[in-house]
Amino acid sequence: MRKIVVFVTSILLSLAALAQRPTATINQVNDFVANSTLYVVLTENPLSDYNSEIRKAVEKNWNVTGWKTVYMSELESKLTNPNNAFLIPVTMQFEEDKDSVEYTFISLLLGGEYETINDLPEVFTFPFSYDGGEDETTYQLPAIINFLNQHVKNIQNNPKLLKDRKYTTYSFEKKSVANKTIYLIKDEQDASLDEEKEIQALFPSAPISFTDAMTLEKVIRRKEANALFFHIIRPTDEEMVPGRCYTILLGTDGQLYYFGFHKITDKTPAGLTAKDWKTISVNNK
Repeated sequence: MRKIVVFVTSILLSLAALAQRPTATINQVNDFVANSTLYVVLTENPLSDYNSEIRKAVEKNWNVTGWKTVYMSELESKLTNPNNAFLIPVTMQFEEDKDSVEYTFISLLLGGEYETINDLPEVFTFPFSYDGGEDETTYQLPAIINFLNQHVKNIQNNPKLLKDRKYTTYSFEKKSVANKTIYLIKDEQDASLDEEKEIQALFPSAPISFTDAMTLEKVIRRKEANALFFHIIRPTDEEMVPGRCYTILLGTDGQLYYFGFHKITDKTPAGLTAKDWKTISVNNK
């Protein structure tokens, strides 16, 4: 069960849905592609990089529908129009985890005559950041939006993807990682797996290249061929609070190779685990 809070206006600020958000139907998805305008919802925070980065990412990587931008404070009047859809950052807590950790997901919601924003049908929800750390992951938005754009098209061909909230279909598609380079940021790795030789012992399938966020940003923006990276949602070393760690392997072309998550414990680090590497090695030879 997910506790969901969407920060829209002062009126809607306190809304929280304790039940699962309804999933869109394939008919609604097809109607969205044929008839809807996508509103890319911007935050009110003038210091955040999210607004400028999501604009650029959508402009270069979204072609399923036409799109416009709207600030959260302007959103309420547009929610009831069935020809509107919303790409919106959503803050979530997982009630079954018994902790207070918040995550930001990027969700695609469809407008219509619904009681609250939390009743809007959901096409997808994708992990974006951990407990308000949006600016740490904004440079990865081009690849994320590229994937989500492809994902909507894939849903039209395979409606079962609407129910695949953990993106397992993509993880087991047997995409080859041979002749590709996986870029890693050392600070995002657990200390037991932050050297190339330690990883290659578990994962001999593709070369590993340790880099920094600035270099990886250039790799993603240029859509360098045969380049993969991990979109990792985890606390910083200083926080180390209980919660979930998401480990998502993406190509700069928007292809998803692996989607995993685990609960952070004393024995399970907040980063890529040996199990992650072994699973990717088996699934993506």
